[in-house]
Amino acid sequence: MSSELKDLLTRFRMVESVEAAAVVATDGLLIESIARPGVDIDAIGAVASNGLAMADALGREVAKGGTVQAVLEYEDGLVIIEPISSDAMLLLLTNSRDDLGLLRFLAAKHRDEMIDALSAI
Repeated sequence: MSSELKDLLTRFRMVESVEAAAVVATDGLLIESIARPGVDIDAIGAVASNGLAMADALGREVAKGGTVQAVLEYEDGLVIIEPISSDAMLLLLTNSRDDLGLLRFLAAKHRDEMIDALSAI
């Protein structure tokens, strides 16, 4: 896999609350990831791809367009799903809700680099 993509994901994992950062194909297959031990990123990625499909369907149904970012907020953290191409998405899993603004900033900051890294694969 792409060392450049892994380096980009490492930037997200440097945020203390981030348990996993991954790029997942829209069909649920893992492209690249970096996660804390014990995080089943393959299973999470597969389920997250369904979540993105649901968010896209909802956006079409309510005439709001395609998904830009889906933030699922839970009692003990966040799941952030952001399409980065027609074939792949960024997936972030956190154990806290406190870093949402920082993670949204990092996703926007590194978006073009992730697109470039994906095109090199």
